Amino acid sequence: MTEKPTVVRSDGIAHVMMLVAMLIFALNYIIGRWAVGDTPPYTMGLVRWGGGALILMPLAWRHLRDDLPFIGRYWKRLCIAGFMMPFMVGGVSYVAMTHTSAINAGVIVTSTPVMTVLLSWVVFKEPIRGAVWLGISLAIAGVLYMVSRGDPASLLGLTFNIGDLLLVGSCLGVGAYGVTVKTLPAGFHPLSLLTVVCVVGAICHMPFVAYELGAGEQVVLSVKSAVSLVFLAIFPSVVAILIWNSAIARIGPSRSTFYMYTIPVFTAILAIPLLGESIGVYHVVGAVLIVIGVTLASWKSKTT
Repeated sequence: MTEKPTVVRSDGIAHVMMLVAMLIFALNYIIGRWAVGDTPPYTMGLVRWGGGALILMPLAWRHLRDDLPFIGRYWKRLCIAGFMMPFMVGGVSYVAMTHTSAINAGVIVTSTPVMTVLLSWVVFKEPIRGAVWLGISLAIAGVLYMVSRGDPASLLGLTFNIGDLLLVGSCLGVGAYGVTVKTLPAGFHPLSLLTVVCVVGAICHMPFVAYELGAGEQVVLSVKSAVSLVFLAIFPSVVAILIWNSAIARIGPSRSTFYMYTIPVFTAILAIPLLGESIGVYHVVGAVLIVIGVTLASWKSKTT
């Protein structure tokens, strides 16, 4: 009699945590677009993941010492994971934000689960059923419709927005990160993993930050740059990922996938008043195709 309310309450908290995580991920694109001109993109990426590593280090130190043998044994995979997630979702996505809108980013990022399914099929030869193939096809069609701004003929002429293409690459990076993490031992502590990934990601950004500095790109000292850098160092790289992982542990990965659909909603709600962006028909069509596609593709976790 007393256990059921506890479970419901625990699940309720997990759902709220997932929504907060998705809101922070949406804000990441809002901030990335807002900071254009005041903060170079790779500098934002370095601060996001380097700052995250510094915040996590005291919390993860004991686990890092315990996991040192794992780190030494699997350092190559950890380096791949650190490049695929922090770098592709850091500097590369912030470069993308200099060319495209936050709303576009919010819609395209919802295709990430499909990228993970595809890469798992390629790397692990995991079987894909007919309905899942249909979902993958619809999601890719939605992404292409978004990238072409509702004019598929532009893809043939290679006149699509480079920022949207970089965002697709960023989604592939997240998918590759998920595939790589699957190959790590189960005993590797989550805080150790996140800290190592943050450190590797920060290191990957350093040559590109040096290039930015050499090209004369510097952080403009302003309230905008200060707010954006502090936010990126604390929230999307540490807070959102920790509460996201905690929520997934409570409600499971299959249910948590559907929360990805809230990212474009949060992004649009914030981008329209804060950035002056607007929603086009291609946003709606692309989002609908991606949502249907990801929903079909998510059947994989229930049927295989």
